[in-house]
Amino acid sequence: MATYEELNIFSATFYTPNGGIGACGAPLQNSDFIMALNEAQYNGGAHCWQHLDVEYNRKTINVTVGDLCPGCGTDGLDLSEGAFASLADLSIGVLTVNWSFE
Repeated sequence: MATYEELNIFSATFYTPNGGIGACGAPLQNSDFIMALNEAQYNGGAHCWQHLDVEYNRKTINVTVGDLCPGCGTDGLDLSEGAFASLADLSIGVLTVNWSFE
């Protein structure tokens, strides 16, 4: 895990890709541990297929960048439904998470 200074603090929501093709060019499932980065972080696809550690409430999961979130602000990201649910109940809707590239 990254040191505190290397962590990025973001608002995480979730989405349901439903098998659609993500911005990185592959089909994505709701149960996949994938995420969509905001436009600034996505950087034209420079981070496609990179792994990130996402931490919430002392629980860490590993997700793969597979999509772009054009509606996310510069401090936002979208987790797949499965990834979000592994951190918290979907009814929460928005989490404040720390993340870092592996």
